[in-house]
Amino acid sequence: MTQSSSFNPHPNLQTIIDQIAPLQEKLKHHTLYTQLNSLVAIQSFMSHHIYCVWDFMNLLKTLQSQLTCITVPWQPSPNPRIARLINEIVLEEESDEIEGEATSHFSYYLEAVKQLSHTQSDFYMFMSDLKRSLDYQTLIQQEYIPKSVQQFLYFSYSSIQTSTLHTAAAFTFGREALVPDLFTPIINHSSFSNNPILQSFQIYLSRHIELDGDHHSQLAYKMIEELCQSDADWELVQNHALATVNARLKLWNAISTSLMTSN
Repeated sequence: MTQSSSFNPHPNLQTIIDQIAPLQEKLKHHTLYTQLNSLVAIQSFMSHHIYCVWDFMNLLKTLQSQLTCITVPWQPSPNPRIARLINEIVLEEESDEIEGEATSHFSYYLEAVKQLSHTQSDFYMFMSDLKRSLDYQTLIQQEYIPKSVQQFLYFSYSSIQTSTLHTAAAFTFGREALVPDLFTPIINHSSFSNNPILQSFQIYLSRHIELDGDHHSQLAYKMIEELCQSDADWELVQNHALATVNARLKLWNAISTSLMTSN
């Protein structure tokens, strides 16, 4: 992702950005995007990707629980700058205003899926299980979830279970700083031209490109700079940044393969 001229990253952060750049280029020019040439292909992509949209909130809400205070009795955050960064992102991800209505980005995406397909997909079983309050690990291992998606979800789960730094690295480098590179090739595809059934999906993609490209990514970078207090911290974040971008590349490869085999 290209940084704005107003943002001057810490040298260690810049090293990480430079190191993951080749992987980001692979994702930016992935074969998957050329395969999104029909409504059926886009629907298949969305049926995989919607789990990622849900999974993002697990990373974000974990950071909110660990870096702000959401318990009673309330206590002031030891680092209000990080608390503000997280709460800003939560505000827009969980209760953004899109088309004049307050909505979470996940709920808006789900409505976009419903517009594209009126059939009951496996994701509806997931939503039912989610409401049944299955434990986190059991939920993401349900058999109806594609194996490649299960592996991607488990990477986030493992990050969350390991440490705040692992969670922050997965959130920053696998999500906020990566999304513009992932979504711009999709929205630029000719399949989206003047297709009203894809309007909500287009709006979702455009909103994330806008927020993550110019704002959320830099908030997340600043969070990393605040959290890393030693060379060991920076090394951990660097290693996990590479792992999280590789996890996304592995998922994109798997979705691409599934589209090839279904045609």
